[in-house]
Amino acid sequence: QMSPMELLKHFAPEFAENQMQEKALIFENKKYQKVPNKYKILVGIGVASALGSDTCTQMWVKMAKQNGVSNEEIVEAMQVARYMKQATVNDTIANSLKILEGE
Repeated sequence: QMSPMELLKHFAPEFAENQMQEKALIFENKKYQKVPNKYKILVGIGVASALGSDTCTQMWVKMAKQNGVSNEEIVEAMQVARYMKQATVNDTIANSLKILEGE
């Protein structure tokens, strides 16, 4: 089974190449190294988790392990994502709860 990136490479190779160039820009370009790559990877885990992509979350976790990130750090990033997802649900339902308040 082809991964999402492999499918993109097959059907839209220019966009796949662009994505890989952006990855290199983020992780390799000396101009964009104010945030250490370890933290960028932890952000990637959190965002992929919060957006609900199992495939991307697994990819970021594998990248984290290859770069010496500890299990505890990975789990903590996942828990931050979980907490933020809860917080965004609170924000999403706030106006609807206000409707109930007016009854």
